[in-house]
Amino acid sequence: MSVEHACLACAQAVDAAGAGLSMRHGAGLREPVYATDARSAEVADLQFTLGEGPCMDALAGDGPVLVQDLESADSRRRWPAFAPAAVVLGVRGVFSIPVRAGAVRFGVIDLYRDLAGPLSGEQLLDVLAYADALMVLVLDHRGGISSRLDRFLDDEFVERRAGVHQAAGMVSVQLDIDVADALARLRAYAYAHDRRLDEVSASVVARRMWFDPISGEAHQAMPPREIPREGLGGGPNVHEGETTQEDGPLPRTDGTGMEEAE
Repeated sequence: MSVEHACLACAQAVDAAGAGLSMRHGAGLREPVYATDARSAEVADLQFTLGEGPCMDALAGDGPVLVQDLESADSRRRWPAFAPAAVVLGVRGVFSIPVRAGAVRFGVIDLYRDLAGPLSGEQLLDVLAYADALMVLVLDHRGGISSRLDRFLDDEFVERRAGVHQAAGMVSVQLDIDVADALARLRAYAYAHDRRLDEVSASVVARRMWFDPISGEAHQAMPPREIPREGLGGGPNVHEGETTQEDGPLPRTDGTGMEEAE
């Protein structure tokens, strides 16, 4: 059995329109790595961007998170950003099952339904069986027994997530905060500006956006590079292309330290 087969078969067993697999990364961060279809990928990315949703709770909790109807008052109270956004995408039911071995949680499989309604007892047993199958695939992969997991991980997902972590590292340096807080800043900016987290992260990595260490606000261009004033009488650094009111333009020299004549 492969990851692709397990996710597709699991979705079919519960009459779900799609499924997605997310894995734990680093310090408990959850990353989507595979989806059966484009909409499932979008919903998985939505949870990753917002930092909330059934998958996030299933990874942090002790058992499955079974959501019969995302339009319910309880769902909107529990996930105020994710629930209405997922409904707009046409998702009504979400069933998030941990992929784990004992107390160790490796990830979560999410199942998405177009219609509201619960899982039957038999369907829940089927989902748990497929989650166990995915757990075996993960353990085989980590033990070097099988490489099948790599072949079915979505390269685009993995590449985007790598960019998010790189951006979080850059923001953590800019703001002098830890990486988890930097990721929260990126998520907040993405949500406030109705942008995908990977798009915002790409702007940070490409230095089209930076976070001011004093105000904490995001700006759409990197700050000008500072040039040391060492050897020019001291004083504060100046930015590239900038002169001070006192000094005027920096003098041109002929390479020997002597000022060139005009």
